Formats: sequence, C-alpha cells, structure tokens
Amino acid sequence: MKRTEVINHKIVNWVEQLACVLKNGDIFRKPRGNTQYQMTEMRPDEKVVICENLETHESEKIYFNSPVYRLMTI
Repeated sequence: MKRTEVINHKIVNWVEQLACVLKNGDIFRKPRGNTQYQMTEMRPDEKVVICENLETHESEKIYFNSPVYRLMTI
C-alpha cells in the first residue's frame, strides 16, 4: 500500500488508503483538477472506487493507485 505523500505542498492520499475510511457520499478530488467526485461504491476485487462526477453526474471508476484529496465538508 502506498503511503501518504506531499504533492505541491499538499497532503495527498491514494484511493486505496482512503477507500478504507471513505463512506458512501464522501467527496474527494484528484490533484490535477477541480472536478469533485462523490464515492458511491468500493470494489476491492477490481481495485476501483465507483464514484459520481459531480460536474457531469456520470458514474466513473477511479483506480486504487490514483492520488486524491479528501475534501472536508462543514
């Protein structure tokens, strides 16, 4: 399992790490983009997280080795 890294002075987790603590409905984004994703399902056997792209409202797969920022909601 990859460890937390710092990319462009920001802490980044890998989907594989976050999948252990993400709940359905949690929101995150990729480091190179502003698109937000909402987790809907984890498929560990396929090593992907199924999520909703909040801009297009389409379902997308994000692979476990993809770095993401977990967004905190207030």
